[in-house]
Parts: sequence; C-alpha cells; structure tokens
Amino acid sequence: MKWLSILLFAIGCTSLQAQTMCPMCRKPIVPSRSVYAVFTVGSQDYRLTFRCIACALHAAERWHPNRALLRTRCVATNRWVTLKWADGRWLAEPESARLLLAPEVGGECLNRHLVFSNPSAARRFLARHPALKTFPLLPATQLPKVDHMAGAGKE
Repeated sequence: MKWLSILLFAIGCTSLQAQTMCPMCRKPIVPSRSVYAVFTVGSQDYRLTFRCIACALHAAERWHPNRALLRTRCVATNRWVTLKWADGRWLAEPESARLLLAPEVGGECLNRHLVFSNPSAARRFLARHPALKTFPLLPATQLPKVDHMAGAGKE
C-alpha cells in the first residue's frame, strides 16, 4: 500500500508544474501551438518562445532585430512554417504560407491568430470555422504592423 500512496502523490505533483508564460501577453504557452523565435540584435542572438504568431510578430517590431526567424506549425496540416525577417521584409517557407490575424475575442488568441502552410489548407480549415472567413489570409510579404491590430498581444 505504501507504493500506491507514493504513486498517487507523484501523479498529483505533476499538475503543480509551472507553466511557461508568453513574454509578450503573459498568457500560458501551449506547447503544441507555440512559436519559436530567434532574434539577432547586433551580434547577440535571443531565443524566445511565444504563445501565438501575433505575439512573436509584435516582439519583432519592438526589438527591431537585424534578423528574425519565427517557426511554428500549421494549424491545419501540422507542417512547420518558418517566417524570416531580413532586408526589411518578411519571407515565408514554404512561400505559400498564409497567416490569419483576426482580432482577439474574450482575450483569447490561439483560435484567432493562425498560421497555414498553404492557401488550400487554410480554405479547408475556414470551411469548418465560418466565423473566421471574413478575415483576410495574408502572405508573409503583406504582414501588417501587429500593434495596429485590435487586441493583439493584450488581455
């Protein structure tokens, strides 16, 4: 019986782990939806993890890095999508990647700031989520300044 109480104690303690918070919005980072970033400022590299793509883009605007690399998974296909900032513009890999940056509702960003590996994956996803169809799908080369989006990175 002693081993059972130890097992139950160990299982109970796993829920006490500290969650990692987004450095921009201070909301918990969901590992399956996180955005990994490397910002180069001068000769220094900074590695950060963000809750959503809008927080990562907003941080890139604030830091004004010489170079930035953002990496996350497509919400529809689970394929990796990489955004690169160089020479004053964003580029995407794959080039067909699209972003949907809808304003937050109720302080929630994960179902509003989305990355897709290609337009057809985005259309299939949006067919199942009609409330998001009114927002444009943007290629990386047409990304707006994030701080002009209502609710981006804010509670």
